[in-house]
Amino acid sequence: MALSALPTPSHRVGATHTIGSLKFIDHWFTAPATHGLIFGKSESAALESRFAQQSMTVFAREVVDTSEALTLPADERPYMVYLQGGPGGKSPRPATEGGWVQELAQTHRLVLLDQRGTGNSTPLSAKALAQLGSAEVQAEYCELFRADSIIADAEVVRSFLLADRKDQRWSTMGQSFGGFLTLSYLSFAPESIKDARMTAGLAPIRSHLDEVYRSTLDRMQERSEEYYSWYPQDRELAARIAQHLATHQEVLPTGERLTPHRLQMLGHLLGGNGRARNLHYILESAFAESKNWLSDQFLTAVSAQVSFASAPLYGLLHESIYADGAPGSPSPAPTRWSAARMHAERPEFAEDAENLLWLGEHIFPWYFEEDPALGPLAEVAHLLAEKQDWGRLYDHEQLAQNRVPLAAAAYVPDVFVDYAHSMKTADFVGNTRVWTSQTHHHDGLGVDGPAILGHLKNLLADMR
Repeated sequence: MALSALPTPSHRVGATHTIGSLKFIDHWFTAPATHGLIFGKSESAALESRFAQQSMTVFAREVVDTSEALTLPADERPYMVYLQGGPGGKSPRPATEGGWVQELAQTHRLVLLDQRGTGNSTPLSAKALAQLGSAEVQAEYCELFRADSIIADAEVVRSFLLADRKDQRWSTMGQSFGGFLTLSYLSFAPESIKDARMTAGLAPIRSHLDEVYRSTLDRMQERSEEYYSWYPQDRELAARIAQHLATHQEVLPTGERLTPHRLQMLGHLLGGNGRARNLHYILESAFAESKNWLSDQFLTAVSAQVSFASAPLYGLLHESIYADGAPGSPSPAPTRWSAARMHAERPEFAEDAENLLWLGEHIFPWYFEEDPALGPLAEVAHLLAEKQDWGRLYDHEQLAQNRVPLAAAAYVPDVFVDYAHSMKTADFVGNTRVWTSQTHHHDGLGVDGPAILGHLKNLLADMR
């Protein structure tokens, strides 16, 4: 039986609105659910997928600074695509002028891409997955939401938006996971990229996954101690809350019991300078109503931080962003809950420790037992954790000989993307320059974006 062709991509322009001098243009695309060709797969292999005849909706919002004072007219500015962090995070929704969005929009037509599975693009939710059938089929579908497919979607967007341009290359800007995506883009379609920037996103492609998680646990221990140096009283308070949770049933607004180890998930707040103090403001309200129970305001605040209801994709696929099936990759094997295995080596992170340490971007099997949003996905998560044949995320040979200028910001105290592992990648990837900060954390772009982008701009200028 002859195989039909993959669905034909399409594009339509949606609504337009303005905020001050910023003009926002909505774009809606359709792209094949399965991709091939440019990522080392044959089109016939893509057609053999059970999802080959399906399309994905891909949403992108174009940002244009209409200020008359800018040197380069809007229609002459080169395009730049912003690759968001995650996996599972939608692109930013600017509500004001200023910040890093306007900084980039002054020199580029900035494209804020909702990666498949996020925002206005085709969702990846428990409800959507349940419609597909067995857990095995659902796991197969989840594979379509990895970096190779996201970059193939970006190529669809580029092909439409730059169709009338003499130079059909665009620039890329990646934050966090968006940096991982940048390295995938430079692996499989470098001819589409004029230059690349990234912040907190030099993926540890030359390090084994287990070593990555050992390092991030080290960083979280250091950050926990730094936090307690700001708020010494919180050391005793955190341990007291954990002990209370071990002996009393406290229920979150979503209906499930709050456990001590789930309390430790609040440590993700310590991954940024702009939000780290919020941990203290949550903890200080714990016993605001009584010494015998936890306050409603505390439980509500905790629930908002530890639920995966808005981003189940993150819980399902986070460890898979390290599962690279490329030849020579140090992490091609099943992930097998690496963070949980490395955590088991560290008794100091125990939930009943007198000195309670906080956790960061670490996914554990019990997430899928305790979070109602993830419960229906437990079987799928275990199948993904044991998956043997992950496809390629990077072309290591291509990256070693990369010629596209790449400017990266890396932060020494980053608890999510370890600096030492990032530097191994920077030394390996060709034509890469790094600006290092001793003080910024993972959220540097949001806190000090224009200044950081200025450093990257200077690096690129020196590379030309």
